[in-house]
Amino acid sequence: MREGLAELLDRVDGGVAAALADGDGLLIEGFSKRRLDLGAAVAEHAALLRQAQAAYAKTLGSPRLEELLVLGQGVVGYARVYSEDLFLLLLLAPGGNLGQARLQAGRFLQTLQKEAVWRTSRPLRP
Repeated sequence: MREGLAELLDRVDGGVAAALADGDGLLIEGFSKRRLDLGAAVAEHAALLRQAQAAYAKTLGSPRLEELLVLGQGVVGYARVYSEDLFLLLLLAPGGNLGQARLQAGRFLQTLQKEAVWRTSRPLRP
């Protein structure tokens, strides 16, 4: 799994780190090109995903959040929801290729599904 995350980063210009995490924000596996607290980044993005899901469900009637983009000074966080129990987080350098990140994240998660590593279709818990 770690090798797959490293390959994912190699396919995304500006990719800094990639991680698989559960819906509660626990790091399952990760890979980073530079030193950072990936566990903390995953936990924070999981909280943001839960809050965004609750807000979208309540105000917009959207039953499922699929992606979340956070632009910070010096870093871009892109989270792609796979299920209630799993999401992929990519951290990019400013100016990183977000289009590649979205495309490669989708391909990576499709590969996971084909390999039957995680199988669930429930949306992320609010």
